[in-house]
Amino acid sequence: MAYYDQKKKSTLLVDASPVGLGAILSQPDADSSSNKVIAYASRALKAVEQRYSQTESKALAIIWACEHFHLYLYGSHFIVITDHKPLELIFNNPRASSPARLERWRLRLQQYTFTVQYKPGKDNPADYMSRHPVDGQHTDNCSGNAEQHINFIIDNTVPKAMTLDEVRHETMKDPVLQTVIKELKGKAWTHLKQTMPDACHAKLKAFHKLRHELTVNASQDIVLRGNRLILPTSLYQKAIQLAHVGHMGIVKTKQLIREKVWFPGIDAEVEKAVQGCIPCQAATLQHHSEPLNMSDLPIEPWSEVSVDFTGPFPSGDYLLVVVDDHSRYPEVQIVKSTAATAVIHKLDKIFSTFGIPKIVKTDNGPPFNSHCFADFSSHLGFKHRKITPYWPKANGEVERFMRTLKKTVMTSNAESKPWKQCLYSFLRNYRATPHGTTQKSPAELLFGRKINTTLPSNPQDTQKTDLSNTDHVAKQRMKRYADLRNRAKESSIKTGDVVLCRQLSTGMLSTPYEIKPYKVIKVKGSMVTASRSGRCITRNSSFFKRLPSHLSVEQNKLTDDEDDVRGQAPHSDVFQDNIPQSTRNTTAGPKHYDFSHNPRYDLRPNRRATRCLIEEM
Repeated sequence: MAYYDQKKKSTLLVDASPVGLGAILSQPDADSSSNKVIAYASRALKAVEQRYSQTESKALAIIWACEHFHLYLYGSHFIVITDHKPLELIFNNPRASSPARLERWRLRLQQYTFTVQYKPGKDNPADYMSRHPVDGQHTDNCSGNAEQHINFIIDNTVPKAMTLDEVRHETMKDPVLQTVIKELKGKAWTHLKQTMPDACHAKLKAFHKLRHELTVNASQDIVLRGNRLILPTSLYQKAIQLAHVGHMGIVKTKQLIREKVWFPGIDAEVEKAVQGCIPCQAATLQHHSEPLNMSDLPIEPWSEVSVDFTGPFPSGDYLLVVVDDHSRYPEVQIVKSTAATAVIHKLDKIFSTFGIPKIVKTDNGPPFNSHCFADFSSHLGFKHRKITPYWPKANGEVERFMRTLKKTVMTSNAESKPWKQCLYSFLRNYRATPHGTTQKSPAELLFGRKINTTLPSNPQDTQKTDLSNTDHVAKQRMKRYADLRNRAKESSIKTGDVVLCRQLSTGMLSTPYEIKPYKVIKVKGSMVTASRSGRCITRNSSFFKRLPSHLSVEQNKLTDDEDDVRGQAPHSDVFQDNIPQSTRNTTAGPKHYDFSHNPRYDLRPNRRATRCLIEEM
């Protein structure tokens, strides 16, 4: 055997048997025409690998051998010797067509530069290695590389311990501390060097104020404040990082670092570093509640309606709920699925009875985001308004009614009564009951008359009141109560801010906020649109946590492959027209709309629609 020489060309002999893989790394000997062995390697085949075909087994030997000797082979050209001739064509010809597994292996070997040569098995000593593999060596090379990468990150992200020798060495190079040492040796601060930069001069003034607390150690190379070391400027950040290991808060980090060391502006530097720590910010939940935004009462009944789903119920049915924002009149339809075609059919039926509203407000569920619903709104001529994703409070009228609706279904189940019959009874009474805000029943405001119920009534004339004023007073009262209870305050997020976005679902160890920041590109009321690597998201302002102004999206290296891939498929933003240009109705006159085509989404009642819309730009 011989030592590896990077100036010599390497030869890799590989072979595979029914039980194992073998490889020999060799280089030419300068004293003879033969090759000297650099290293031997072998391993047993796994149960799955033993079922590979002969070509796949021999190719696996090449894959494993190259990755096993990666340290010797990477970056240089080498020769691979095999006793399976088809591999010459497969690996030497880039245009050769091969099965999917071999294609993946070829891609895996693109980092190496090699040529495959065929030699008969009798001339290949790796055959013996493959028939007598070393037992127990089943380590996956990908797992090994991942482990090495993790170890590398751990070793390089956590700062090394700070030693006294390091403090001495950096103190000797620090002009401010050298001036302080000279002044302390002279035991008199007679002057401050005006020739130094302004920043250094300011630090000297800070030391001058503490001159009675400063001393120099016995070796005259370290400045002390009491028992604490005074650090040179070059070690400020390292000391803060060491004190912040474990991601303690600002107060605890200050307490720890001030126990051992000191330097001018230590509190401000610690605060700036901890506030700029992205993992800390992502792991700290920010409780933020904005003041309520009151919506104006629509001028006339059935001009603005809110639509949403509730369910599924044990029978597999859903309830499509439509609430008139003016009168609070609810219309409920039982549907078997939340597909766009089912929604369109029921809404068309409701609109044929009560008329077409001017505005239809919905969440961002799949049926309302479909092209079918966009065509439906264009066909009937109403404006489709979508609320902020993941913020159901923006559709509060219908959301509050659905809570009462669910209670009706639950009570009917508790009493073992048919829930559909109980639903109709509830709607009859609800429509005839005066609403707490308008002080009028929904049916009276919508139809202009009171409807009869099972209770007797005495017909009498009613005088109209100022409904808008009553509605405004009630909403003002609710706003004051809600803002006081929630301690609401206006959002300080503005365009250009760097923010973290709250994660929709978190595990036990995951942080409440995403670890990668976004940059705010648009603020519209309480709705904030933020961007990261071409990916735009729209959320309520309470979903975002503002980061310090000295941070930027570029400094935190936000670009990743996943964002780049997803950025290639842009979607429309919230409140933007989702109708493609090719499908817009540009012709004048009535348009025939076909409701009979197949549904765009599966008719499955097993999961409720996710309420989000993400734009990829």
